[in-house]
Amino acid sequence: MGMKRAERLALAVVLAILVGVPAAVFSYQALRNGPASSGEIFLVARTVEHGGWSPARIVVKQGQTVRLRILAEDVTHGFQLLHFGVNAGAIKTGSTKVVEFTADRAGEFPFYCSVRCSPLHMALMGTLVVEP
Repeated sequence: MGMKRAERLALAVVLAILVGVPAAVFSYQALRNGPASSGEIFLVARTVEHGGWSPARIVVKQGQTVRLRILAEDVTHGFQLLHFGVNAGAIKTGSTKVVEFTADRAGEFPFYCSVRCSPLHMALMGTLVVEP
């Protein structure tokens, strides 16, 4: 026994909703956050309890212009890389900020969240590695 026309139409509507809503949400987020340009590094900030920085270790070459697009995924965060004079200020939940600097000296440099984001805020650290 085949499906009636109304049942097929209802099934098509349900499938369109199940596929369309997530596609619309992801498309909106991509448009809101802007396109990642070539060479741009996407950095996600989460509280330590939810995984911390991702990636927690960023490797670049000395002399490279570094462009970071930082997403505060779960709460408001900040970003500081003091050795290169970078301070993104507060990054509100769900939004991004872009910072750019030149990695002009080799070594390993810590970066931090500069906004108190959780009880383990002081442990929210990552490392920028600048290779010669």
